[in-house]
Amino acid sequence: MSSKLTNEQLLDMLDGMNSDLELSDDEDDDNVDDIDIANEILENIYDTDDGEDDDNIDEIDIVNETVERVYDTIDNEDDGDIFIPDQLPIQIPPTDEVSVPNIVSDTNTSPILKQFSTFAKSSIKWLCKPMKQKNIVLRSLEQTEFPSTIPPPISYFMKYFPEEAFSKMAIFTNIYAEQKSTNKWVQTTSAEMKVFVGIHLMMGVLNLPRVRMYWQKEFRIEIIASNMTRNRFFELRTHFHVMNNEEIPQTNIDKFIKVRPLYNYMKHRFHQLPIERNISIDEQMVPFKGKLAPKQYMRGKPHPWGIKLFLMCGSSGIVYDFIMFQGSSTELDPVMQNLFGQGGAVVMQFIERLEENRHFVYFDNYFTSYNLLSVLADRKIYAAGTVRVNRFANPPLITDKCLSKMGRGTSYEVSGIAQGQKSEIGLIKWFDNKGVNLGSNFITSGEPETIKRWDKKHKKFVDVERPEVIGLYNKSMGGVDVHDQLVSFYRTFIKSRKWTLRLIAHAFDMASVNSWVEYKKDVRHNTILDRDTMDLLAFKERLATTLISLGRTKSFITPPRKRGRPSTSPSPTPEPEAQIVRTKPRSVDSTPYEETIKDGFDHMPTFDNKQNSTRCKNAPCTFKTHVYCDKCNIHLCFIPGRECYRQKHRE
Repeated sequence: MSSKLTNEQLLDMLDGMNSDLELSDDEDDDNVDDIDIANEILENIYDTDDGEDDDNIDEIDIVNETVERVYDTIDNEDDGDIFIPDQLPIQIPPTDEVSVPNIVSDTNTSPILKQFSTFAKSSIKWLCKPMKQKNIVLRSLEQTEFPSTIPPPISYFMKYFPEEAFSKMAIFTNIYAEQKSTNKWVQTTSAEMKVFVGIHLMMGVLNLPRVRMYWQKEFRIEIIASNMTRNRFFELRTHFHVMNNEEIPQTNIDKFIKVRPLYNYMKHRFHQLPIERNISIDEQMVPFKGKLAPKQYMRGKPHPWGIKLFLMCGSSGIVYDFIMFQGSSTELDPVMQNLFGQGGAVVMQFIERLEENRHFVYFDNYFTSYNLLSVLADRKIYAAGTVRVNRFANPPLITDKCLSKMGRGTSYEVSGIAQGQKSEIGLIKWFDNKGVNLGSNFITSGEPETIKRWDKKHKKFVDVERPEVIGLYNKSMGGVDVHDQLVSFYRTFIKSRKWTLRLIAHAFDMASVNSWVEYKKDVRHNTILDRDTMDLLAFKERLATTLISLGRTKSFITPPRKRGRPSTSPSPTPEPEAQIVRTKPRSVDSTPYEETIKDGFDHMPTFDNKQNSTRCKNAPCTFKTHVYCDKCNIHLCFIPGRECYRQKHRE
């Protein structure tokens, strides 16, 4: 136990601390010794037991005032060398710990998160020294089951929207049409819903500037126009629903309840995916400029106006969880919001799925706070993120001007800890073109690496030293941005005032992108060559084609309608005219995808009535036949002794 010091002894030991700190390297600096003495005094006082009398509080306050006067004397305007002391503790009042045991939330909070401690800003003790780097021993990740053969795109997509989802789409669309008393409404089916969704995905691939152009004679897209008429498409889009409006409770506060069932199907699949090592948490904007209360504006985003989602993604761009932002009614624990703010509450809800000693989590300054990093460290979840300095009790970081004088690549770090806290929190400021502040609970400088940066002044690449935490952050933080970019490549075009259509189309785009990332992982595991791998364009085109084919039924001919007002007088008997013969283009067998041939739905043999027979498409059969499948549009033998039709469609 250290002996107590009187106020007079402390002031005598700190004599001369008000001198200027801007000294050259050749001059002696007595202030350094004074600061070291002050640090020792503070450590002795801080280490005393809580059961001692409160005389130490006055001593700490006197030391704080003296040290603050020293720190305030740094003149940033001088062009001379800047002296940075090794240790400079500031603002060390008594620890104010806030313990929050047994948090009870409306959401399913993990039992591990129900006990943790937060700290007031005034209780944080900052020291100008690096944070002690942790010796991290990570546990192995959850084992991923890879298929022996790569399934088709439709198999991945149907895991997000199973057959039940398409059936409910049809049911609730029919219910809404009845509620609106729509004239001449034809009941839709789950098969037609697949065609409807497939057409939307195909529109995202082709990206014509106007929806009606897909049916126009000059720009007609056969796979769309021949499987659904234009009027039927707009009729389905007008009545499309995923829930019954009459079942919405009067006490409902969910602003997105009309699309919630669709997103719940996706979330169910997201929670089944094994989580990667490196996780990023960030915001995503769904483009929308119509009238909607939760609509947000975010400067700097590719689409500043829209509906905001919080996403948890892996570094590959795959989504593991999401939260739909809707203001005060956002699905967040109110206790967590009071303790960590909205951004911190989002992180706390996402990490409920993460196990300790398995993951690194990265986020930006909207989410980062001192208490959040501390709680994640207690859970052994290693996190780093850019910071807003005012959330960290004004740590003694050097200004950008001082760092710029020291040269590009200079970094300065401090560490902070409060009484009762288990591990330190490190802050580092690195100067590249401008200062960047990062906070971490596991590493700061680490093992710095040398990188290349373009020097505008000398017009050449120069070597710049970069702290390890900066490299880790840059490598892993872009998961949400990668997913955003993949969605934007072939986003489904929707020009409508209905926010529901925008979110529904976005759900299909998210699911198709996630399906493609899953497919890419399976391809890499099976070491398939790049030339045999589908890119996102080919994957989404095949997915859309398959959905349309799965819902395709027998084609029918709509009789032509007579134009003009019907005559009241009996029309004379018309003279016989030569029948107009409509010439059709020569039909050629086009083999569909394997998943369409073997879907087991609506495959019927039909005779073609051609003069000459066509070769059978079931290899290695070389015979010719007049029988073809009216859904697959391929000729197959259908006679005793040659069961090519059955063999080709067998699952």
